[in-house]
Amino acid sequence: MDTPVLLIINIKSSLNSTGIRSIVLKEYFSQLTSNVEVLYPTQILSGLLLCKSRRTEEKILNMRHTLSNGSIIHLSHLPTQLFQQTKCTIDSQIKGLVTYLQQCLPFLYASGGKIQINSDGSILLEGHIYVLNSIHSYLAHKTSKSHQSNPSEPLDLRSGNLTVKIMNGKLLEQNVDSIIIPISDKYKVHKSIDRQIQSFGGINLSNYFKDLTTKGTRIREGNSIIYPNRDLKIPAKTLIIFVVPRISNKDKSTINSYQPAYEQFIYRMLQTVDQNSITSLAMPVLEPSVKTAHERRPANEMTVRAMVSAFRQFSQNPLIKLKRIIVVDHQVQIKRINKRVKTYQNQNQIQTKSTNNNNIDFDKDDGHSFDNIFGVPKSHENVSSSSESDDDVEGEEYQLPYTDHAKS
Repeated sequence: MDTPVLLIINIKSSLNSTGIRSIVLKEYFSQLTSNVEVLYPTQILSGLLLCKSRRTEEKILNMRHTLSNGSIIHLSHLPTQLFQQTKCTIDSQIKGLVTYLQQCLPFLYASGGKIQINSDGSILLEGHIYVLNSIHSYLAHKTSKSHQSNPSEPLDLRSGNLTVKIMNGKLLEQNVDSIIIPISDKYKVHKSIDRQIQSFGGINLSNYFKDLTTKGTRIREGNSIIYPNRDLKIPAKTLIIFVVPRISNKDKSTINSYQPAYEQFIYRMLQTVDQNSITSLAMPVLEPSVKTAHERRPANEMTVRAMVSAFRQFSQNPLIKLKRIIVVDHQVQIKRINKRVKTYQNQNQIQTKSTNNNNIDFDKDDGHSFDNIFGVPKSHENVSSSSESDDDVEGEEYQLPYTDHAKS
């Protein structure tokens, strides 16, 4: 069994560096190996690197690490502490704290630390003082930003007879006829959706599809499978399983070039829904299954463009029965979609008669702006969310969502 090893990250910033964001470190190390995790409180130039095996530790320590801005990463082992273990108690009632704390626990356990829930609901952490300090800095930064952040406002899009609402929220709680549940071709359900299903007492869909395989049924990317809802106490009468594509070891331009094919997958899925007389549908962002964090950003952006393009293509049929779609997801995902839609709106200076500026009409003559914003981007015309802050990064269950759970 592999033994995890914890290393300290210290960064010597370059003269022209204004600070290092945690997402930069995560992407840097993910390109080296998928066998590490980073806990890095933004801007303090120090954090933790969890190597999931001794072999990974040796490989990482024998390398020289320099970021693209010239900053140098120094790695070292935890120092010997004067006290065996240090204890601290934290308030579990702080908004968002428990979710962020879950991301810290692998680092605590790797250093021999412990966690205990007290009778009053507070949480007792015991461990190496350096690890506890890092966890404290991380939690303080994240929870303070949680109090300041506001959810993205819903957007209402219209194209032909189709309306699309984009909003943050819980997928399974939507009052619609049917819900799209994305699943990888390895029978892994998106982590956050899997947790929602379990919270409603639902079956393990991954095991259900494994059973189908033994009966000779094989799912392939782009497939849509209608599954009657007999177990979940939710408004939706049917669940539609949509098999997302797998993208691994691909650069950004290759991922972008996949967009036309993915757009057709989504378009055919909408046709399948329509042919089954379903009039309302909810879905998350249908992002592909990726292997590393640095592939996820371009894959996510490609998905947003493909989804909106597929919606518009589908709406051109005046006889469609499916007339209402809700795209509902984590607020970070919704913020990314909204940013691209608002860019389209601003380029066309679209003005609606409604007093609600969040109503956006895709039927108007836009002078090819739709293709510029939602088509396959040219290298010099790419609308990107790469400038988003660390506070725009989702919780653990949204990062690499089809890996490390429900293993086949």
